[in-house]
Amino acid sequence: MELGVAEDELTPGCRLRSGLALDSTETAQLELEIEERLRARVDLWDRHDYSLAELAGAIDREAGNAAGAGAEAAGEGAR
Repeated sequence: MELGVAEDELTPGCRLRSGLALDSTETAQLELEIEERLRARVDLWDRHDYSLAELAGAIDREAGNAAGAGAEAAGEGAR
């Protein structure tokens, strides 16, 4: 919504580029916000036009991978 998108446009099936018409600046801003706020890295520059539901799933997977890596590193430090 900080990008100026109306809340009623934010549906799970809405696509970032074709649905919300994010330009390159907005795409870069969104990618940075995801990384900073949610600690997840999602490549929004590939050919796939993510839906909001797909983006949420990708963020969840990345957050899970980061948590797993953190737990592994903590376990190795205990050895």
